[in-house]
Amino acid sequence: MGNWYLVRHGESEWNNKGRIQGHADVPLSELGRRQAKLLGERMAGERIDAVYSSDLSRAVDTATGALGGRDIPLVTDPNLREFSYGSWEGLTLQEVEAQDPELFAARFTRGDNSFSASGGEDSTDILQRVQRFLDGMAERHSPDEDLLIVGHGGSVRALAICLLGLPAADFWRLRVGNAGVSIISNQGRGRVLELWNDMHHLIGVNEA
Repeated sequence: MGNWYLVRHGESEWNNKGRIQGHADVPLSELGRRQAKLLGERMAGERIDAVYSSDLSRAVDTATGALGGRDIPLVTDPNLREFSYGSWEGLTLQEVEAQDPELFAARFTRGDNSFSASGGEDSTDILQRVQRFLDGMAERHSPDEDLLIVGHGGSVRALAICLLGLPAADFWRLRVGNAGVSIISNQGRGRVLELWNDMHHLIGVNEA
């Protein structure tokens, strides 16, 4: 049976500066580009039948690195974007906490599923659009195919919740690192989580 390879993009310029990104199209940092290259080495031994990514450049460039030059068309889909953080996008965590300490605590301390910044999305919104992506995938691919999906912290969490049928309340309990690899396999008895947030391919580079 086939595998779903779920990957968060490499470090971006705003990850490096501690700024909230959401739908802002922020490029990879120098470290993020190195992570993408190492990701390609990590994925070199894996079969990939198709690859999809968010249409934001940090995900597209990470997916390109993960392919390592393989001639597989990269399909982008805005349903794989990060949360929209609305008015928070571009602000640092410190700026957000100073402006609205209660809403900051709802997102970053309590992991409240109903949280949304002004003009932004909550976890239900991202789960619904990721499910729309998965509904389209079910029409295009068989369970025997190996699929690489590159997204963001929020969309990778949402993919895992939807693919595994986990409670939506578990959304914020999943840690997703930059360029981390997770594997969910299609089994006769249902989907199985084989690996979560594997970052061994980045040993050394994140401290360089």
